[in-house]
Order: sequence, then C-alpha cells, then structure tokens
Amino acid sequence: MMQFQLQPDDPQSASVIEESQNFFKVVLDSQDLTKTKLIDIMRMANAAIVGFITLEQSGLLTLSRSTDESFEVMLDALFVGIEYIRTN
Repeated sequence: MMQFQLQPDDPQSASVIEESQNFFKVVLDSQDLTKTKLIDIMRMANAAIVGFITLEQSGLLTLSRSTDESFEVMLDALFVGIEYIRTN
C-alpha cells in the first residue's frame, strides 16, 4: 500500500505502478480486467486498508468490537466490491 504520490511519467514510479497492477491482476486471477477497472480496484483496496490501519493506529477505533473481526468484515465487503467492479 502506498502513502506517497507516484508520478506515471517518472520512470521509477512507472515501474512501481506497473508492478502493482501486475500484482493485483495475479491476486485477482483476472488478466482480462480493463485498465480502468484495475485502477478502481487498486484505489478502493488501498483506501480501505490504509484507512482502517490509520484509524486503528491513531486509537480512533474505540468501540468494544474486536478490530480484527471488523477488519475481516471489511475485507469480505471489499471482495464483494471487487467482484462488482469486475462484472460491471
């Protein structure tokens, strides 16, 4: 997960972006994703995971439910969202 801005026209950034896209294609077992769908999935996954971790590390998840259990629910919902993007 990235927390710094990558510039597609910078050769080093372009390499990281390409590797990230290839990683997501392999993980999703979907070489047929359009570039637009792949970018949407990458952004959604990054925002959800980094956002959750940031909130937890900041001590802002104070309700009594286990953060691990909530994280698992979020991941399940994320997979549903990914499938929606893949099929629409």
